[in-house]
Amino acid sequence: ARKLCGFAQDVERENYIEAIAEKYHIGFENLRKLVLSQAARTGFASELQRPKSGIHKKNTAADAAKKNQRALLTWFADRPDVYKQAQSYISASDFTDELYRQIAEKLFEGIGSGQVNPASIINMFEDAEQQNQAALVFQTRIEQLETKAEQEKALHDLIVAVKSQSYEYYTGQMGTDVGALDEVIKGKKALEELKNVHIVL
Repeated sequence: ARKLCGFAQDVERENYIEAIAEKYHIGFENLRKLVLSQAARTGFASELQRPKSGIHKKNTAADAAKKNQRALLTWFADRPDVYKQAQSYISASDFTDELYRQIAEKLFEGIGSGQVNPASIINMFEDAEQQNQAALVFQTRIEQLETKAEQEKALHDLIVAVKSQSYEYYTGQMGTDVGALDEVIKGKKALEELKNVHIVL
């Protein structure tokens, strides 16, 4: 928060807050309030108000889907046993972001053979930014909640969220993608079954 106070330009500071919040799984507004609180102590509070230019982007449904997909991949990479419990309901095609779908395919294949190799997954991308995004899947820490029950509920909710977003995506593709109908049918069935599924940690 102290370092972020050093950025005088609104847009630059807000972009850094957003990037840090995403990388470390901190709520954007929570981190922003912390920056404002720090600024209040140093006399910069009046300068660090939300930019009024309208440049700051709001999170879209696609942004939320990507965030959930990355978080779930992080879970599966960190805890292959969790994927084995969820594999009947989640497939690589549920990761509608192309980068995360490719990571999912390779990760699930590795879990199945008992040989997960993060380096080979990261290196299958040539673009440096894509490599960075892939690396985050394996470098991000899973947030630890107070109780095991809370953690299991959070994980279950995340799986349901990814599956729901996948279902909505393929429902929207039905007019143009012949394979979308099959995904929608499978997605609806999986969502119904997920209501009664308990993932054990």
